[in-house]
Amino acid sequence: NSDTDLIAAGGGTSGSRGLVAGTNALHPALLESREKLGRIAAHLLECPAEEVEFREGRVFRRQTPANSIPFSQVAGAAYDEEMLPPGVEPGVDFSSNTTLSKSPYGFGAHVAVVEVDPENGHIDLLSYTAVNDAGTIVNPLLADGQVHGALAQGIGQALVEGMIYSPDGQPLTGSLLDYALPRASTLPDFTLESVTTTSPLNPLGAKGIGELPTLAAPVAVANAVMDALSQAGVRHVDTPLTPEKIWRALHPQDQP
Repeated sequence: NSDTDLIAAGGGTSGSRGLVAGTNALHPALLESREKLGRIAAHLLECPAEEVEFREGRVFRRQTPANSIPFSQVAGAAYDEEMLPPGVEPGVDFSSNTTLSKSPYGFGAHVAVVEVDPENGHIDLLSYTAVNDAGTIVNPLLADGQVHGALAQGIGQALVEGMIYSPDGQPLTGSLLDYALPRASTLPDFTLESVTTTSPLNPLGAKGIGELPTLAAPVAVANAVMDALSQAGVRHVDTPLTPEKIWRALHPQDQP
C-alpha cells in the first residue's frame, strides 16, 4: 500500500509484490475476521457457527438459505454488545504480520514474428503471442492490461528505446522530444493466453505478472530479428535494433 494516510511508508507494487505480498499479509486477518463474524452471525441466526455461509452480501444458515440477513446487519451487531454472543469483544478491527519466505516466480513463453526490409533496415512486428503462468488470476482484465503495457515496454526496449550520448558524455535523449517510445500504431494485436499453476508459497496461489512480458518481449523480438538477419550472416547487433543499425549490419561493404 502506498497510501501514507494508512502507513508510514510504501513502495507501490513494483516487483509483482502487490497481490502476492498483500494477499499473504491479508490472509491471517481475513481468517480471523471470518471466524469472528461467523460466530456473531451464528448467534443472530441461532445456529452453529460451522453452518454459517456468506454469499453476495448476505449471511444464512446452510440448510435454510432463504432465511438470510444482510451482511451489514452482522457488521453492525459487532459494535452492539447486546447482540454479541458471550465472550466476543465488540469491533471488527484485525491486524496481521507475515513474511514471504521465497518469491513465487511466474513463467511465460513468448513468440514474435518479424519482417526485416534489407533495403532500409526497417522492422515490421507482424504478430506477437504470449502465454503466461501467473498462478491464480484475481482480475483477468487488470492482468491483461499489465501484460499489454509490459509487452509495449519490452518491445520498445528491443526496437527503439535507448539512451544516446555525445562524444563528451552529454545525454542527447534527455526528454520525450528525443527519446523514442513505442506507439499503439506500431504494435500488432497481441494474442494472449494463460495457464494456471498455483504457487505453494502463498494462500491464494498467485505469482507475479508484470515482469513476465517485460523480460520475455525484448528477448523474443531480438531473437526473431537476429533469426532473420542470420540468413545474411549477421550474428550480433546491439539493441535497440534501429533501422540504421540493421542496415549497417546488412551492408558492411557500404560503410565509409
